[in-house]
Amino acid sequence: MRSLIRRRCALLAALSAGVLITAGCGGSGGTDTPAERELYLQPAAAAGPDPFIRPAAAAPPRETSRPSPGAASPDSASDGGRPGAVPGERRAGAVPRTPRALPGSTPGLYGGTAGAGCDTARRARQLTEDPAVSRAFARGAGIGKESVPDFLHALTPVTLRADVRVTDHGHRAGAATSFQAVLQKGTAVLVDGRGLPRVRCASGNPLSPPVPVPGSVEYRGDRWPDYRAERVVVVRPSDEALAGLVIADTAGGGWLERRIGTDGGEDIVPAVPPAYGPEADVTDADAVPPPDALAPAAPSPAPSGAVPSGGANPPGRAPIAVPDDDPAPVADAAGDGTGDGELFGPLPDGEQPGADAGVLTGPDPVQG
Repeated sequence: MRSLIRRRCALLAALSAGVLITAGCGGSGGTDTPAERELYLQPAAAAGPDPFIRPAAAAPPRETSRPSPGAASPDSASDGGRPGAVPGERRAGAVPRTPRALPGSTPGLYGGTAGAGCDTARRARQLTEDPAVSRAFARGAGIGKESVPDFLHALTPVTLRADVRVTDHGHRAGAATSFQAVLQKGTAVLVDGRGLPRVRCASGNPLSPPVPVPGSVEYRGDRWPDYRAERVVVVRPSDEALAGLVIADTAGGGWLERRIGTDGGEDIVPAVPPAYGPEADVTDADAVPPPDALAPAAPSPAPSGAVPSGGANPPGRAPIAVPDDDPAPVADAAGDGTGDGELFGPLPDGEQPGADAGVLTGPDPVQG
């Protein structure tokens, strides 16, 4: 009996030691954040973590791409001098603010210059040379492997005119990964026929709409000086397939009409310009009202996909479909009536006790 008791005690001691060793393997005392809770800030010029197309200097893996601990923000005075504060985060007593949701057809949501943009043909070659890379890209994009070239050539190169929240699908160890990210204004992307960003040009990574993160999130990556959490935009698909996009001419200062699937070489001036100028801030609901606010009170019947009245389509050009309304989720009763409302919950509250220095945590801005 005494021998049996000794054996049981030895077994329990071994199991306890194994648990302690396993718990200590993370090397962070239990402070590591699960990948599904991380939100990466990606500057426009950086390839970002886990790129499908690697630049000359390899991008850092996601585990090491994070704000520098203790780095003060440019707005440190307004943020109370807290180290690592992200400009625009909500502090105690502030009114909750939410990201703005806009359809991909919104004029001025994207920008570009005539005849210039992301080299789609080059991206197609880079992403199909290696069958394993092509297979991982297809998985991230949600398409078949054989469809990768056609998928890419059907997209349209533009640049973001606001910081945009997305799901970024990276490539690591031969497999597709995914993580939540905010792409900086000015980032070159390829958009589809519904106006959704589908590929990031700098990295070749597939993109898809953002997914709410349960609980608190931690910001990673390199923030930019004018980052404001309340100015992040969520792009949703347009109601109809689009023939083209009305984009801001970032070089000439006017408007351009870019047909879907073209690289900018066929850009023209739209026959009917938007009701606001190309310099308008798309994050401001007063400057750029929701599409339904721009529609006439009693619209006359028109063929499906017709352009607004005021001019005929250019010869040989199909009209650009303009959504008749804005079917965003119903705004909160206390909303401001702009059509955006409390779509995704409040912005982060700031640092939580026990968080790593320089890493912000709080409720996910895109929280349903």
